[in-house]
Amino acid sequence: MHAMVTARVPVEIRDQVNAQLRDIGSSPTELVNAAYDYVLKTGELPDVNRGDAPLRITLTDAQANELRFRLRHATCSVPGSFWEDQAALRRAEERRG
Repeated sequence: MHAMVTARVPVEIRDQVNAQLRDIGSSPTELVNAAYDYVLKTGELPDVNRGDAPLRITLTDAQANELRFRLRHATCSVPGSFWEDQAALRRAEERRG
C-alpha cells in the first residue's frame, strides 16, 4: 500500500529540482522515497552544510595522466582454457539459434 505525501515547497525550488530530476531520469516520487529511506537509515535529516553530498574526487592533470597510463598498461594473464571455454559457449549458442 502507498500513501500520498503533501509538502509545501517554494515554486522556484520545485521547478529547478524537477528539471534536475528529469535530467537524471528520476522523479519527485523517487526523491521523497529516497529522503524517507535516508531518515530511516540514519535517524536524521540530510544536512547539506555537514558534507552529506556525494563524494566527488577531482584529479590533478598529473594524477589523471598516471591513471590513464596505468589503465592502458594493465594486463591480466588468462589461461588458454578460458579461450577454449569461450569458443565452446559460442558454438553452443549458435546451435541454439
